[in-house]
Amino acid sequence: MSVDSMANEVHHAGETKTPITPFTHRSISLSNTEAYAISRKLVELKRWNVSGRKIGFTNRSIWPIYGVDQPIWGSISSSSVSFAQDGQATVYLSNYCEPRVEPEIVIAFRETPSVDMDESNIAKCIDWIAPGFEIVDSIYPQWKFNISDAIAAGGLHGELIIGQKYQPTSELTKKLLDQKVTLLQNNNVIETGSGRNILEGPISALRYLIKGIENESEEAPIVANDIITTGTLTDAKILRSGETWVADYTGLINQSLMIDII
Repeated sequence: MSVDSMANEVHHAGETKTPITPFTHRSISLSNTEAYAISRKLVELKRWNVSGRKIGFTNRSIWPIYGVDQPIWGSISSSSVSFAQDGQATVYLSNYCEPRVEPEIVIAFRETPSVDMDESNIAKCIDWIAPGFEIVDSIYPQWKFNISDAIAAGGLHGELIIGQKYQPTSELTKKLLDQKVTLLQNNNVIETGSGRNILEGPISALRYLIKGIENESEEAPIVANDIITTGTLTDAKILRSGETWVADYTGLINQSLMIDII
């Protein structure tokens, strides 16, 4: 299959909410580079105005659950990103095949970072940080896929809901490592997480992304004003109608972010 035909299939699956068999389960050889080409074509088909990236699978503790062994990334757009009003938002299940929710740390760049920067200099390029809920979605039944399938599906990105913006402070790298979150479903604690669950910390995830993009020659670089969501602080949780999910952040980010599921 060609890049265009696979991108069209992924796009149709997302538009019609019709799951498809992963490409790699059909004896189709699909490299990560080819998968990123499909993801870029998918952006064209969606007519997205790209506003940044999501980084997926930065939480190594969940790699065995999904059968992956490395982080990935995908595009986000002005139409897939929203800011919660008073810390609350609504998610509509009808927009997705098999949606899950992830509490994340979101950053925006004030200046364009370069590939040779260390983490301290990357941190100096950051404009703001914020709590976020990323809704991730699998067009592959029961979330069974290989890493290249996930990349080809746009990094499994559905939408990103962002809470209150916070200004960077000194020792940002350490403070984001120490950032805590408690994830609640209908007022019941489901899981706790921290910035330490993200590679060597959220800033290290940014460095991974910048270097990874550099190694994929057709990928557009990260630039000033890009929004990046750095990966889930807990495992992704299945969403069901009628639920309310709250991510209670404590640390540098100190806010509760809530979504109602319809």
